[in-house]
Amino acid sequence: MKILWFPRLQFDIDKLHITTWREMCKEITNLGHHVEIAIAGQQNNEEIFTGKYIRIPIIRIKFFRSLSFWITGFFKYIINYCKFNPDVVILNLYTIWFSLPLMFVPSKKRSLIIVDNRSPFYNLTSQRSTIQDIFFKFYTRISYLYCKSFLDGMTVITGHYKQNVCKDFKFDVSVIGVWGSGVDIERFSPQKYRNRDAPFFLKDKFVIMQHGGISYNRGLFETVEAMSMIEREDVCLVLIGTAIAGSKAKDDILQLIKKFKLEKNVFVLPPVPHAEIPMYISYCDCAIMAYPNIEYWNNNNPIKLLEYLAMGKVVMCTDMWTFKEVIGNKNCAYYLKDNSPESIAQAIHVCYQNRESLQEWGKEGIEVIKERYTWHKQAQRLLDFIVKLQQREKL
Repeated sequence: MKILWFPRLQFDIDKLHITTWREMCKEITNLGHHVEIAIAGQQNNEEIFTGKYIRIPIIRIKFFRSLSFWITGFFKYIINYCKFNPDVVILNLYTIWFSLPLMFVPSKKRSLIIVDNRSPFYNLTSQRSTIQDIFFKFYTRISYLYCKSFLDGMTVITGHYKQNVCKDFKFDVSVIGVWGSGVDIERFSPQKYRNRDAPFFLKDKFVIMQHGGISYNRGLFETVEAMSMIEREDVCLVLIGTAIAGSKAKDDILQLIKKFKLEKNVFVLPPVPHAEIPMYISYCDCAIMAYPNIEYWNNNNPIKLLEYLAMGKVVMCTDMWTFKEVIGNKNCAYYLKDNSPESIAQAIHVCYQNRESLQEWGKEGIEVIKERYTWHKQAQRLLDFIVKLQQREKL
C-alpha cells in the first residue's frame, strides 16, 4: 500500500508533535507499506524526523506562514499525488482543501482520501465559547460536511471523539476510524534508567513531574498553588517545557512560584530533546496531570500520559474520560475529583504517604501500554481501518 500523508507539520513549531508522525511512519513502513509524508520548513536536527519526507517551503512570518504553507503545500500535493500515485491520501483539517481538484472524480477512479483529526480546534480553555472557538467550530463544521459529502472517511484520536463526531455531524460510524497516541516501549523503558542518579537539586526529594507545553489549560497553575499547601521541604515539582510563542504562561507561572516563595520546591526546566524525556521521568516518584475537565481534553489522548505509564509511574490525574479510558481502575492512577489546588494537594499527600508502594502500583501502567498503546498497535489500527474503507469502496 502507498500512502501520501499531508498533515500540517512544521519543524520549527512542532518539534514534539512530530513524534506521532515519525513513529507512525516508521511502524507503517515496518509493516511493509510505503509512506511519503510532507513537513514544512527545514530540519536542523536529524533526530526530530528520521527518514525521507516531502519538504514544504514556508515564509516564517506570522501571516505569511499559513499563506505560504497553503500555496506551496497545494502545489507539492498535486505534484506528489501525480508522481506517487498513492492508494491512500491522508489529510487533516488544514490540508483538507488540497483535495478540491479531485472532489468530482468518482471515488473508484481516484485514491482513497481520508481526513485525520488529532484534536479539536475549539474549547481550548474553558466550557465557555470564545470568539475564536465560535470561528473554529464553524470551520470544523464546514470541513466535516465537505469530508462527509465528497471524501471517503475520517480518523480521530479517541472513541469519545468518534461518538461526538457521529452524533453532532451524522457520520456513519463505519467511516470513522480511531487510532490514538502511542509509546516507543524500547525507549521508554524503566529498566534502562533504574540506576541513574538524579540531579543534585532532586536528591532525597519526593519528585512530582509534568512535561510538555506550559499553558493556562493544563492545571499547572493550580498545581503550583497546591504546592504552597504542602508543608514538607522534601516534596518538589518539576515542570519541563515552555509556552508557545506569544503566550505569557511561563512568565506568569514563574511569578506565581515567586509569589508563594516556592523557588526551592518548584523547578521550571527548559524543553529537552524527546530522547531525553525518559531519563527525566525516571527521576520522578509520580506524575501530575491535573487537567481541567473540558471537552477539549476529553477528546484527546495525551502522549505524556502514556509515557509516564510506560515508565512505571503513578499518575495523579483528573477524574475524566480521557484518563479513565486509558487507565480504568488500575492502581497506577490517583483520580482527582477536580483540578482545584485543594484536591491536588490532597492527592500529593496521599501519594507521599504511600511512596513505598508507588513502584509496585506503577507496574500496572506498563502492562496497559504493552497491551494497547504501542506505536505498532496504533499503526495497525490505522491500516485496518484503511483496508475496511477500501473494501467498502469495492461494493
